[in-house]
Amino acid sequence: MPDYREIAPSSRLAKQIECFWSLRPSQPGQAHRVLPDGCTDLIFWVTGGRTRGSAVGAMTRSIITRLAPNAEIFGVRFHPGMSHVLMRVPVSILTDEIVDLESLWGQDGRAMEQRLADAVSLEERAASIEAMLDPQPVETPVQRAALWIVANRGDASADELARHAGLSARQFRRLCIEQTGVGPKMLCRVLRFRNAATQIEAGPTNWADFALAPGYYDQAHFINEFREFSGVTPAEYVSVFSNPSPPDPA
Repeated sequence: MPDYREIAPSSRLAKQIECFWSLRPSQPGQAHRVLPDGCTDLIFWVTGGRTRGSAVGAMTRSIITRLAPNAEIFGVRFHPGMSHVLMRVPVSILTDEIVDLESLWGQDGRAMEQRLADAVSLEERAASIEAMLDPQPVETPVQRAALWIVANRGDASADELARHAGLSARQFRRLCIEQTGVGPKMLCRVLRFRNAATQIEAGPTNWADFALAPGYYDQAHFINEFREFSGVTPAEYVSVFSNPSPPDPA
């Protein structure tokens, strides 16, 4: 398995940023499966003294990333809906996309890459990013609803969310896409999947019982949703965590 590490943001940006993270391959050319989680990330590839940044939008399907030898990936993961102001663009244009940071922010993107190139640890990189970001003073109705979805592990209806945000269903859907990258139904599905994926890493013994806990109708519904978002069945996903040398998933 790749070497993965997370640290929490400071209290100043804790409402916007879920975590800072780093990833290093444990073997050359290692493949890493990235799952949808409802979040937007800034990702920086650090290779041979060069740092290249990208913005990664909300995902509706998994992707396989090849990790180059002697490379490190550093990331900033925003809470669902909380990158709306910090990204400076409607995050809907980033959905299922990886956009070069320089093309998105121009000189500011290059400056961020350069500052991170001079940092040598996850803590230093996190501090550099925090110094360049300002907290959002007031949450939008969609952001409040997104926090509620996270707290409820994706178990919510679009109508409930619109009422929670104090908006009509049509207004809420439009703003939800603009600020989270996906519609409310998709956001709930992705966050329910994320919750399920986190829980099954230990390998449940009874899939039928497990499927009901995250809010799926039945085992078939759970397996179909899991395969749609991850590209593998739940059992195949669990095998990655029980096998120290898993087969190449690509």
